[in-house]
Parts: sequence; C-alpha cells; structure tokens
Amino acid sequence: MGRDLHLAHGQFFGSARRRCAIHGMEVAHRLAEGPPDSVASHTHADLHFILVTGGAYVSAAGSLPGDEPVLVYNPRGVTHRDHFERGRGSFFSISLDPDAPHMLGALVLPDEPRYLRSSEQLMLARAIGSLCSGNESELSLESLCLELVGTLALPAPRRSRAIPGWLAAAVEYLQDRYCLGLSIADVAQVIGVHPVYLARCFRRYFGCTPGVFTRFRRLERAADLLSSSALPLAEVALKCGFADQSQLTKAFQKGLGVTPGRYRTLVGSREGCRFRLQIDKTDSGGWAQLVQWARSPSTRRRIR
Repeated sequence: MGRDLHLAHGQFFGSARRRCAIHGMEVAHRLAEGPPDSVASHTHADLHFILVTGGAYVSAAGSLPGDEPVLVYNPRGVTHRDHFERGRGSFFSISLDPDAPHMLGALVLPDEPRYLRSSEQLMLARAIGSLCSGNESELSLESLCLELVGTLALPAPRRSRAIPGWLAAAVEYLQDRYCLGLSIADVAQVIGVHPVYLARCFRRYFGCTPGVFTRFRRLERAADLLSSSALPLAEVALKCGFADQSQLTKAFQKGLGVTPGRYRTLVGSREGCRFRLQIDKTDSGGWAQLVQWARSPSTRRRIR
C-alpha cells in the first residue's frame, strides 16, 4: 500500500454519521464498512479516543479486553493499523486538535496507545457520545472531553468541605455571563487555572458540567421573563442566550417537561405560582437538585 498515510485532525477511516466540532475538539459517530485490508497503516496528527459501539476491534493497544467495553486512547503521532476484525463496526471518535495547545498546556500524557477501563473514563466517553448525538450544549461537550483527557494526566481532585475560592470565582463568572458563548478555556484563563482541572473540579463540587449550569441559568432567566413579562418567545430566547425560539422550546421541554408557552400559562395561575424556577447560587448542591427536580416524573405530572 506504499508509505503510511498521515491523517489530519478529525480524519479517520469510516464515514461520519454525525459530527460535532467545538473549540479545537471533534466528536463523531462513524461507521466502518470496508474490508479490513482496506485500512492502510496510518499516522494521526491528533490525540484521540475511540469508543467502540459495535463490531470486533483490533488495536495497537494490545489484546482485546475480553467482553469489556472497548475504549482506546491513542497519543498524538501514533502510527497503527487499527481496524475492525470483519471490516464492519461503529465507533465514536473523540479528537483534540494539536494546534490548540491552550487545552493541554503542560499536561504529561501517555505516549503509547492503551485501553481505558475505569468506570469514570467509560462514563465520560459515553456521555460525550450521547451529547454529540443529541446536539447538546457545546460547553458541556467541551468540559466532558477535557475531563476525559484529565483522567490520563491528573489525579482525581480531592473534594474538601469548602469550595475553593478560584472555583467560586468560576461560578460567579459563569453566573454573570451565561448568555455568552464561553469556552472552558475562556473561563480558566480568567481565573488562572488549567482548563482540564477546572472541568474536573466543577463536576466534583457541583455534580454537573459548567454547560449544565449555564443551561439551567438560561432557563432560570427565561422562566423569570415568561412569568414577569409579555415578551414574545423569540425575544425571550435571544435575551437568555438561546440561538432561537426553537432551541429555547427544546431546552425548556427537556429540562422542565413543559413548553415555554405552557409554563407561562401555569405561572400566571394561582396554582402554578409555586412551580417557578429558581437557582440558589449560594447552595453548592443547587444545580444537581434542580436537575433532579426538573426531571422528576412526579413533578412533571403535577405541572402538566
């Protein structure tokens, strides 16, 4: 087949069914359908992860881990001929652009391919795939990708009883700028910590990603405007950082189980006033409690 192929950031064998590109990262769900010998030896320009979702995978990381889920880490510059044993399979690729050094900085990462088997790593990879498939918050997707990289380079942050001052500052920064299209790197630069460390610590203390927090902060503002003004839904959406009315409606429906129009009707009634949405930013567990409340089947039954 001649000399090795050199694949640029985000290039893989297999057609992409869905692709998300954010802040120097790309996540894609791909199908491999060619015969195994159609995959030539190749070198990747980027650091990437492969989460196999179907088929028998052959990797330079070594022998397959039995019946365990297959999640592979490949460092930047790796040369291999990873492929599916029978030529057919499906997988998520999670790749980081080598030209975006702000994400990795001085992190020391493994220089050889390896299987990743911890429950945290598998949970993060699956969550990334789920977000890519569902067109969710870019900030959440970025945060999860950085968390996954962090499992290779940093020990899990220890959670003390008190929230670190820098993390409180990050929350305040997001609290005030939730309408802006911020990245994790943007916030990390302002508060002076590594983006990977910010992503990992945020979840440790608050039980969710910064993207989840900003999404519910937008919902809080939208709920306030819906209950206190007669603004058209399209205008409410733009004031709260949503791209359009459709995005607001989808987020509201998913988060609260009702449409914005239905919510406005409910809170305008005497019975509905107790269902108003509010986040207490002084409560370190507030975000997770809000998510649990919003998704509770009993809550949805009450407010429909």
